[in-house]
Amino acid sequence: MQIGVWMGIFVSAILAFVVGDFYGQKLHWYLFIIMIIIGLFINTVILILKANDDKT
Repeated sequence: MQIGVWMGIFVSAILAFVVGDFYGQKLHWYLFIIMIIIGLFINTVILILKANDDKT
């Protein structure tokens, strides 16, 4: 996994927190961790699908 993917996931999670704070939403620290885990999961699924697609 490239460093750009990691940075994109972290920046997206931080941006989501900034937007949520701007609109006055209650933010909890575990939501940040969940967003990062979901981002990594989605990236893993994309990598698996690309690997399966390359074999055919």
